[in-house]
Amino acid sequence: MRKVIYTTGLIAALTAFSSCKKYLDIVPVGKVVPTTVEDFRKEMDGAYTIVTYDKGLASYRSDEIKMNESRSGDVNLLRPNYFWEENNGANQSTYNWRANYQLIFYANHIIDAVGGATEGTQAQKDQLAGEAFLLRAYTHFNLVNLYGKPYNEATAAVDKAVPVIIKVDLQKATPRNTVKETYDQVIADLEAGLKLVNVEQFETTASYRFSKMSGLALAARVYLYTHQWDKSLAAAKAVLEKKSALVDFNKSTTLPTTYNSPESLQALEQNYTNNAILTAFVSDQLYALYNTAGDLRLKIFYGKDSKQNNIVLKTGNNNSFRQSFRVAEVYLTAAEAAAHLHQPAQALHYLNELKKNRLTPDFYQAEVARISALTGNDLLKEIQDERFRELAFEGHRWFDLRRTTQPRIEHTVKGKTVTLQAGDPRYTIKIPTDAVASNPLLAE
Repeated sequence: MRKVIYTTGLIAALTAFSSCKKYLDIVPVGKVVPTTVEDFRKEMDGAYTIVTYDKGLASYRSDEIKMNESRSGDVNLLRPNYFWEENNGANQSTYNWRANYQLIFYANHIIDAVGGATEGTQAQKDQLAGEAFLLRAYTHFNLVNLYGKPYNEATAAVDKAVPVIIKVDLQKATPRNTVKETYDQVIADLEAGLKLVNVEQFETTASYRFSKMSGLALAARVYLYTHQWDKSLAAAKAVLEKKSALVDFNKSTTLPTTYNSPESLQALEQNYTNNAILTAFVSDQLYALYNTAGDLRLKIFYGKDSKQNNIVLKTGNNNSFRQSFRVAEVYLTAAEAAAHLHQPAQALHYLNELKKNRLTPDFYQAEVARISALTGNDLLKEIQDERFRELAFEGHRWFDLRRTTQPRIEHTVKGKTVTLQAGDPRYTIKIPTDAVASNPLLAE
């Protein structure tokens, strides 16, 4: 998959800027100024090759991982993330602030310049601009969920988040925008992108690109995070009307998390380095949540090592494991939005559709009976538990914990225990020290 991305997406970048220290310290790769639609497609595909691994690092802060202590060097590297102590020492595995803003840089250039491209149709130009709007929206969305406080209507207008960059300007040092300002821009870009993209869904070899379907899946997610339940449900329904197939684990052991899965809506992100995924065992809490062998995910998502530790099979540092949006998440988004709209029957419908494809028939019937009378907070908890089971190790759990209950979490490694208290300020990650050093306005 990575080979496909690189061969179709070599960066035909902008004229090189001077190498002096600038706000984001981004020097574009290459020396060719794009002029044709084909040039801009290469630039766009080049942007898609930028990898951050931020969500994999953030998963170490959550309750889905127990560290593999036999990997001493990696434990030492990842322990600051596991103990919520990033930026507090030299030996640490840090988040890639610069790569995120490189993505935004390329999106900004394409948005500004692709309209003047030659040798292409208007539909091709619109598609490229739409992809760039959606990529910019998604990148700012990920950034605000790493470095901004969780969305809260009452405080979003004053809570600090990240710089919102919508123009190419390497000279300007930009302060942090608020959570509200960041989400306002995310939603504006989302809406602009959805008006422009005209490819329903790309073929498998180009499924890393944003399409109409993955744009709607992004909309469903963004509106869920901002408590716009009706819009979230509408976007989720729009996806499921076109693509609703789930892998039935009673008939297939095909992982739904690979780029060529029938559930895939967009196969862009790769969340884990090889060291990070090999250092991650499944937490006892997560493993116990599957409850019984009747949940077929136990044997498809996970395995055992020689010491009977629970290891992760559903993702890895393999180019096949690329997944940003897939059908199962859309079912869960629809269920959660419907539950918030006080539509329990509809929420249960979406939840049971997923369970039917993940559980043995007997266990599925037992589950249907168990949850049939759930409403209100009980139903929402069941949906959150199902998200934990289904979406573990895909970059969702830390974000889900932040936006919902922010529970107390306890991590122990090599005899040392550290606790994240309920509602702890450390549910928001500090902006990396090297980014603050380059732009002191980020410290404010």
